Amino acid sequence: MRLGEKLARFSAAPASATTAPGRAGFAAVETRASLRDALDRVTHRHARDVITPRTITAEAPPSLAEALPGRATSTSHGTTWLIEERAPTHARHGLVAFSRALEADFTHLERLTGDPRLTGFDVRRALFLDIEATGLEHGSGTLAFLIGMGYFEGDELVLEQVLLRDHDEEAALLELTWEAVESFDFLVSFNGKSFDLSVLHNRMVMHRMCSRRECELKLRPHLDLLHVSRGIYKGLWSDVRLQTLERRVLGLVREDDMPGALAPTCWFSWLKEADPRPLVGIARHNRLDVLSMVTLAGLVAYEAEPRADAGRPSRVALNLARLYLRKKAYQEALRVLESTPPLADADERASLLEVAVTAARRAGEHARYQAALEALVALDPTRDKEVRALARARARSARSPHAVTGLPGCRSSA
Repeated sequence: MRLGEKLARFSAAPASATTAPGRAGFAAVETRASLRDALDRVTHRHARDVITPRTITAEAPPSLAEALPGRATSTSHGTTWLIEERAPTHARHGLVAFSRALEADFTHLERLTGDPRLTGFDVRRALFLDIEATGLEHGSGTLAFLIGMGYFEGDELVLEQVLLRDHDEEAALLELTWEAVESFDFLVSFNGKSFDLSVLHNRMVMHRMCSRRECELKLRPHLDLLHVSRGIYKGLWSDVRLQTLERRVLGLVREDDMPGALAPTCWFSWLKEADPRPLVGIARHNRLDVLSMVTLAGLVAYEAEPRADAGRPSRVALNLARLYLRKKAYQEALRVLESTPPLADADERASLLEVAVTAARRAGEHARYQAALEALVALDPTRDKEVRALARARARSARSPHAVTGLPGCRSSA
């Protein structure tokens, strides 16, 4: 007996239920009604499936060459997939041209970062590096499956992306990366000191491509834009992530960007399904990261110049002066403070004057030191320590009279 016939017999109304409708009778009627509804739904669904059977049509995925145009590149460890793109240096990324990095003065980076390895930094001899990895940890189990590298060649910016199509191509991918690193004198990254270089170092050592000492990428001259940007723009926005700097500094807003946190999922999906479409978004994300680093390097270098600039935001001037002060570059700190815009925030003004006092004292600039103290005491006469220091400075000036020329940005009575 079929299911429909069984349900029909079970739902047939007994005679007692129709002649004696009490509390139990109404319950029986409701039960029969619900059973009929269930029968109708089952019968209707069965008929619908028989009449219009469900058909699943899956669009055939494109090939890797169609999704990410590139070529298989041979190395001594096998082949791997290489994607190359070129753009003229006058092309813009956001509101900034790539040529901005070529025009920037990087000579002060050594003093700003305190890293003597950056002496003589030349952006034409620098490799911009960014990786997409299978995890957020930089332990030996994390793989770099996509490596983006940018560099200047003549009047063009070259962008290369090396893709790991499968695990057995990792040695080839690392070999191409190592050859590129060896071809340049400097590395530029965004948080590469903490993550990217550690991942690459660990995997190169595991593949015995070089000794642990030879593969120590962190010992190479390296400009990490995250640390420099954090020092310059600290306190202006809620964070200094690369995409925040893109919006605030480069005038670039990413549309439909694939979050970097989804990179591992996309790559594992490619391994399982052989569908390259999830990789397209990650490759675009990596591409934007590298291009943003190129343009950001030029702007950061310009912003960090130790020059008097009345158009520089007061918070940036304060951050920059503090950076130079920590690196014992006292004259550079004073130069930044020579011309600052009016400060509406009293606390910020006090902080700037405190930096000026310390930098002038350590630089032996007595006139500037006294002028900064005068401005700071005028701003807050309750500062006992500064009041006593000002009294000593005035006494010293009285013993050795000379013209006191102060810091334009520190005159509080103006």
